[in-house]
Amino acid sequence: MPDKEYQRLTRARSRSEFAVAFISRSSLWLGKDHLLYIETSGYTETYKRFYFRDIQAVLLVATKRRAIWNWVLGAPMTIFLMLLLGTLAGRSNSNTVAITIYAICASVFAVPLLINNILGRSCICHLRTAVQMEELSSLNRLRRARRVLNRIRPLIVGAQGELSPAEIPARLRAAVESPDVATPAPGVTASPSPTTNRPDAPPVIT
Repeated sequence: MPDKEYQRLTRARSRSEFAVAFISRSSLWLGKDHLLYIETSGYTETYKRFYFRDIQAVLLVATKRRAIWNWVLGAPMTIFLMLLLGTLAGRSNSNTVAITIYAICASVFAVPLLINNILGRSCICHLRTAVQMEELSSLNRLRRARRVLNRIRPLIVGAQGELSPAEIPARLRAAVESPDVATPAPGVTASPSPTTNRPDAPPVIT
């Protein structure tokens, strides 16, 4: 990946920070006029480009993944810590092996638990264009996602322009109030139905 052409926004990450290495991983790169999304799975790589002029929205939804991992990692860590404290309270030299085992096991769960909370709140990020909705799995932490969005927002505005605060309600109102059926242009009279003024015509329900 040429450094002069692309700048790395996120490192290759799986959907979960604690997933095994062979699960598909994704990364996000910043190009001159687009975002490059790379997904790696085994020996294959998939490239997707999202041009700034085509991006309609970036959606961030907070999730409970961090809290779930806190429970998954915190419960066994607590158990091993209690066993370690109980063994230490016995003050027996013969328990040295048990103390070492309990300390190592507690550390195995404590380190990822600490990392999980340092990374901050978890989220799901979707990027929407006119033709697709893509999940950017490398933006799975709220702090990281906001940092990336703050960087690309001026580039999207530069490619598409920006609506003033007064124009936004007007655009939304126009979209809601737009009729489903086209109305005839001024000065054009709609042609009557073929069954109009025919005594033998079936009733018309309007």
